Amino acid sequence: MIKHETIEKNIGLMVLLIIIVISGGGLAEIVPLFFHSSTTQPIEGMRPYSALELEGRDIYIRE
Repeated sequence: MIKHETIEKNIGLMVLLIIIVISGGGLAEIVPLFFHSSTTQPIEGMRPYSALELEGRDIYIRE
C-alpha cells in the first residue's frame, strides 16, 4: 500500500488520485439519475416554452 507521505510528496500522483476521486464522486451522483424512472419520463401535457414565453418569464423574474 502507498504511504500517505509518498502521495503528498509526489504532486503528479496526488493530482491523478484527486481526479480519480472527483470522477468517482461525480459518477456516483449522476449515473443513478439515468436509471431512476421519475427523472427520465416526461410529464404528460408538458411542453417546452416558446421564445416569447421565455422572454416574458425573464422579464417577470427580473422585475
